[in-house]
Amino acid sequence: MKVVSEDRITPFQVLSNTAIQENGEIAEPKIIPRMKTLREMASLTGLSYDYIRKLCLEGRIVHIKTGKKYLVNYDRFIDFLNTGE
Repeated sequence: MKVVSEDRITPFQVLSNTAIQENGEIAEPKIIPRMKTLREMASLTGLSYDYIRKLCLEGRIVHIKTGKKYLVNYDRFIDFLNTGE
């Protein structure tokens, strides 16, 4: 990857989830959570939309509400299914 300037982060670096520190070294990438809508999650897991929505309303799974939509953290939801916690 070609770096234009050490003091500037290129759009490619932002999209690839890396950044250059002040000393010129590449910083550890940040983990971006994979968020899915309730319908996407129901399709991926085979569980019903209503059941996943109920888990959100009860606060049992990691989610955020954006307007009328719920977005569920995919990795945390899979962990919840595997452990029940």
